[in-house]
Amino acid sequence: MKTFIILPARLESSRLPKKLVQNIGDKSLIEHMIITAKKIKDTQIVVSTDSKIIQKYADRHSVKCIVSTKKFKNGTERCYYTAEKLNASKKDIIINLQADEFNINPNEIRKLIRLLKLSPEVKVATLFYETIHENEYSSKDYVKVIVDKELKAITFTRKPITSIGSKYLIHLGVYAFTFESLKLYSTLKECHYEKEESLEQLRMIWNNVPIYCVQVKNNQSIGINTTRDLEKAREHYDN
Repeated sequence: MKTFIILPARLESSRLPKKLVQNIGDKSLIEHMIITAKKIKDTQIVVSTDSKIIQKYADRHSVKCIVSTKKFKNGTERCYYTAEKLNASKKDIIINLQADEFNINPNEIRKLIRLLKLSPEVKVATLFYETIHENEYSSKDYVKVIVDKELKAITFTRKPITSIGSKYLIHLGVYAFTFESLKLYSTLKECHYEKEESLEQLRMIWNNVPIYCVQVKNNQSIGINTTRDLEKAREHYDN
């Protein structure tokens, strides 16, 4: 069983153009994400992009890069394409580490890898954290998740949802798949809710594929979607 960490890294972005090559401190965002991934031992790291510009950053850090200008609906579809190119086998673990999840703790990714290795029933897993901040709850840039008592996702949404007490559950942009489940994803049709919310994981929920959720304590990551997020990341880095 091998573990691949794939960073889907499309150059353009509708909300913050070319955000992956924006500097935070002395390095671009994509470089920070590569450095984070390299802290997780016994894995193969691959940047999957549509851009020769992104490839140059991967080369700078001696990381394999697969460039394809093929159109994908989302990062998970790009991950499947990449995993196929890597000749991944049925039980290999594929981490989809979204390349804009700045300052994610590598230990949280290790938890996902461990979960899939030790629990054969888990084919798909992701991360979430609790928040009490109204600005996160009300913003469409923060994806909310509702889980059941076994911490399996019931749904994900960008819309405000009912809190658990005074807390809200916020999704983080990291997924763990077995290659088998990633291949299954590629065969499923895009569902209405996935299109409406622009949330790729809803395709799994719609087709009754369980997504197990692992809680992050003391979350310090910053999902970079807007200029304000980028400024926040720079402030965090400088301090």
